Amino acid sequence: MDWNIDVEASSKVLTDTGKAAEPFDGLAKDYGTRLQTIADGMKYDVFTVVAAAVGEYAQHWSPTIEAAAKQIGASLTGAQNAIKAYMDGQNEMAMNAQQMAGRNEMPAVPGVNAGGRNRAV
Repeated sequence: MDWNIDVEASSKVLTDTGKAAEPFDGLAKDYGTRLQTIADGMKYDVFTVVAAAVGEYAQHWSPTIEAAAKQIGASLTGAQNAIKAYMDGQNEMAMNAQQMAGRNEMPAVPGVNAGGRNRAV
């Protein structure tokens, strides 16, 4: 498998997505409170049925909306951690190659059983 991640572009996508998701996070936190405010405003007998429906609606969907907001955060964090791990791996490979070059060693060719390290002579 060939991995070639454009880290700068990926980071920009994560930043832009995080900014776009910020209002959703706030709405998810305030969802129940806002619907409760609506229900509280319907204190007249004529609105009792509507207020009860709004309350049941809030109870039913609140966990789903909160879970969606948490999933968005977890997805963004997971993608960020994956990019960091990719970069750490790239840095480690470069460091290993520099160390091998300092010892006059050549890396083994992938897919070829070299039976040990080659020495550059």
